[in-house]
Amino acid sequence: MLGLLTASPADAQRRRESAEKPPKIMEDLPAFFVSDERLPDYLKAVYKRDATRIAVRLLNKELRLSKQTVMVPEELVQALYNALIAVRSSDFNAVDSIASKYNVRSFPVPNVENIILVFQHDDPRLETIKKQRRDTLDDPNLNNIIRQYDLYISKMSYLDEERVGLILQTRQPVNVPALAYRFFTSEGIGSIEEVLPYGDGNDINIERTKNGWNMTYSVKFGNCINQCQKSHDWKFQVSNEGEVAYLGSQGHVIPPWLGPLAHLPKDELKK
Repeated sequence: MLGLLTASPADAQRRRESAEKPPKIMEDLPAFFVSDERLPDYLKAVYKRDATRIAVRLLNKELRLSKQTVMVPEELVQALYNALIAVRSSDFNAVDSIASKYNVRSFPVPNVENIILVFQHDDPRLETIKKQRRDTLDDPNLNNIIRQYDLYISKMSYLDEERVGLILQTRQPVNVPALAYRFFTSEGIGSIEEVLPYGDGNDINIERTKNGWNMTYSVKFGNCINQCQKSHDWKFQVSNEGEVAYLGSQGHVIPPWLGPLAHLPKDELKK
């Protein structure tokens, strides 16, 4: 015997409000400001990339990919950027280790910089770019997405006898997995590759607490083909008011030969 479940209008309204409620990570974000005027532009871009990547990781803990936006919420990115700059600008000796000696950055997963769309060689949407090498496709919908998210076609490569890859580069960091989902759902492009590094490596992890941010900078080494076997961590806490506290370091002894380039992913070394 089958029973029918009914829901009142009030129940439906609560479900809609719950579905539309912003993720918890967006609630009461620290609003302190840290000046970055002393940093060169290239370094500001590096920290903005780190902040965007960490923001996507935090969103992944609460939202399915289908619920995420390609443009990462600016309030969250800015709050994380301010925390990163606050640590970088502090006068603790450990900052020299993580910033200068080992150049600790966020491990490039997820990707926030580029995406590869895969087409058949004879796909009519590629005719113009093949003949004239213009930064446009023979598909207005695809072109609209490219313009909407400020992308550009950086390269077209023949992958094998049947497939060609179109590399789209972002001018500003975006949520690349959400971008891939957009291309798949709206344009039906089923073969999309995310450019990801092999193995494991240095990383920055940030967790939200009621008092601010807990931040861990990790140098990783050993056999990192799958997961690094050894690591050394420096821990900081940045309060909601922007005050930085150094909580100390722990982990394996870092080999003296390990420099800032030794543990970067191969994709990062090419930049």
